[in-house]
Amino acid sequence: MKKHIPNFITLLNLSSGVIAIWIAMHNELKLAAIMVIVAAVFDFFDGFSARLLHVKTNIGKELDSLSDVVYFGVAPAIIVSQLYAKIYGLSIDNLGLNIMILCFPIIYVCCASLRLAKFNLDSEQTEHFKGLPTPAAAFVLISLPFFEMNKYTTIVLSGILLLLSVLMVSKLYLFSLKFQNLKLKDNLFRYILIIIGGILLSVFLLKAIPFIILMYILLSIIENQYSKKFNIKKI
Repeated sequence: MKKHIPNFITLLNLSSGVIAIWIAMHNELKLAAIMVIVAAVFDFFDGFSARLLHVKTNIGKELDSLSDVVYFGVAPAIIVSQLYAKIYGLSIDNLGLNIMILCFPIIYVCCASLRLAKFNLDSEQTEHFKGLPTPAAAFVLISLPFFEMNKYTTIVLSGILLLLSVLMVSKLYLFSLKFQNLKLKDNLFRYILIIIGGILLSVFLLKAIPFIILMYILLSIIENQYSKKFNIKKI
């Protein structure tokens, strides 16, 4: 019985993602963003329960990855496409404009799917990441409905989508938030990210997410150079 518990939680992830998409299609974008966060919480607990119960399975790994495509790939892309629709008043009659604008969310979904597939096959990404993790990219996108958007900011929006897509499939080294120990020397940049990120979230709520992710990328680049200089083992 216990071996089915993590998979059941994963299906709750998937269900939350589908609900987020349905809500987004009804233009309740902030609520849809909250549902993606709910999915992320379930995503944490399915892995946690699998480790706790010692019931890791191949089907669980594949189910988790397929669910990730929905709530970290498709759902954020739908939220962003609805942002475009709100700004431009897209309709089925204006096919040319639809294709031009919707290509950016589609590129994002494709890159997110590729990132997840590469992660499943790369045994080296256990203690660090190659490329921006899909949850980080998704959190940036779901924070966008909380900002004021107009036709002038859509250029920035499109740029963000393309940048996130490139970062997900890049070979950029990024540290994970997994702690092997609590030593300051080994986790200096993790502590910096958690402390400053926590302060930003408490003050600016979801609007802080893009800046936290940017800080995460910059700290990872600095940490990589720091580790090389002082010959510190990456964990």
